[in-house]
Amino acid sequence: MKKLTFIFIILFCFSMTEAKQSDFSKNIDLFFDHVDLEREPACAVGVIKNNEFLHKAGYGMANMEHGIKITPDSVFRMGSISKQFTAMSLALLEESGHLSFDDTVKKHIPDLIDYKDNVTIRHLIHHFSGLGDYEYSDYPDRFLNAIDEEFRWGNQDYMSNDEIYSLFKTLPLIMKPETKFWYSNLGYGLLGQVVENISNMSLREFSDKNIFEPLQMSDSFFNDNVNLIVKNRTDAYSPRENYPHEYEINMTNLSNVGDGGVYTTINDFIKWDHNFYQNKLGNKESDLIRTMEQNFFKKPAITSRQNNKAYRDEDTYAFAQNFDYKNGKRRWSHSGSWVGYTANYSRFEDLRFSVMVFCNNEGIDASEISDKIIDLYFKGSTQ
Repeated sequence: MKKLTFIFIILFCFSMTEAKQSDFSKNIDLFFDHVDLEREPACAVGVIKNNEFLHKAGYGMANMEHGIKITPDSVFRMGSISKQFTAMSLALLEESGHLSFDDTVKKHIPDLIDYKDNVTIRHLIHHFSGLGDYEYSDYPDRFLNAIDEEFRWGNQDYMSNDEIYSLFKTLPLIMKPETKFWYSNLGYGLLGQVVENISNMSLREFSDKNIFEPLQMSDSFFNDNVNLIVKNRTDAYSPRENYPHEYEINMTNLSNVGDGGVYTTINDFIKWDHNFYQNKLGNKESDLIRTMEQNFFKKPAITSRQNNKAYRDEDTYAFAQNFDYKNGKRRWSHSGSWVGYTANYSRFEDLRFSVMVFCNNEGIDASEISDKIIDLYFKGSTQ
């Protein structure tokens, strides 16, 4: 009788857990009730607890023309979340002795202009270099299109990778290094060139060999040629102004990588998330992960944030990860957006809990959806 009672209790607890998880998923579904999921683009969502999916689903259309729906295997562009993989590439080269973070950038890009100040790899990783950003008009009249007007970074204008990288190398500082934190996509574009010059491989090849293949992320890569066929790729869309529920395709025709350019899936990205707990890269030591948590001042970003005088970004940005507190819990996160794609990745390592939201609809803020899911979780829906 006692044995039967014990079995009943186990089954009851299991069924209650299943019911709570089902409610959690249903509540996430409601975040997309404003979207016609049979006709409009939206997002893929993954929620991880203890290296397993608590919830994963696709919402809306991956391709509106052919009626293909989003699934956890749909491929999305990550935007600036890609910077984590560029930063990891630099960390792997540092671990293997091929560079020091305090090397000048010019040491590894000899044809770079003379900045007149020492700008190091560490400066670029943490956005303290003094470089501006090409996307936000810090360099007027330096990026021009075919009719000598300001280059448009959506899909209207075109430059080859060689042309873009050549221009990157000619752009001066807009302030002295370490003046202040200044987010620079340009800096990460140059970091991609550092990886290529040291390894004699493209950033795509280096990351394939040293990150994606060891983690068995078979659907993830730096896309340095956007004209190649990508199986299961989502198209990106932007809402048509003044035409409710109508969309325009909004895909990039640029192939430069480093600051962006990683394509991945929900089912692949869980492997990247798990690697922060059990490192399989480089020497397979936890020191590599600790390196990824160091801010510009060579201190753990977590420690800095505990100081009430800490400054966001200056103290809490570490190798393309932002550290903060959400719902009173410690969080690493980064967002991304490019053309019609938006994305967010948040990881609560103390809880082994993470949320990934990848969207192909510019009208949906992936970070907003992610925060709603996190708030839902902490309200006790699954705990």
